[in-house]
Amino acid sequence: MLNKTKGFSLIELVIAMTIIATLSAALWGNFFSSIIKGRDSRRKQDLESVAKALELYYSDFRAYPTAMPAWGGSFAHPTKATVIYMQKLPTDPSFPKYTYCYTSDTNGTYYKLYANLENTSDPKLLPTLVPCNSVNYNYGISSSNTIP
Repeated sequence: MLNKTKGFSLIELVIAMTIIATLSAALWGNFFSSIIKGRDSRRKQDLESVAKALELYYSDFRAYPTAMPAWGGSFAHPTKATVIYMQKLPTDPSFPKYTYCYTSDTNGTYYKLYANLENTSDPKLLPTLVPCNSVNYNYGISSSNTIP
């Protein structure tokens, strides 16, 4: 009679663990890549929403604001409390690590909005970094009469 042992050999366990580790590493990388792309998508949507609010402001004053209220605060008409352009200005999804930046000239003839995208292979990245309030940004949008 042969003595049969039940279970797996050491080599079988090592192979199984290697396969699981390889698959986990591949999936884990895709998971983080998806999270980064999601935050970048939100940044782009945030800036587009602010741009729409700025156009509403422009239609009232024929100029863009020379400065924005604090990010996270309300963007309202300076004298008419009932006119609200944006209930709450968005903040970056990774705030305070990253922030948004707004700039305009003293006459309010244009605006520029900036954010930092984490996905360095995004096709919408600016060709060079742009300084705004002493921070360099890699993504921006602007009014139609200028470029970011």
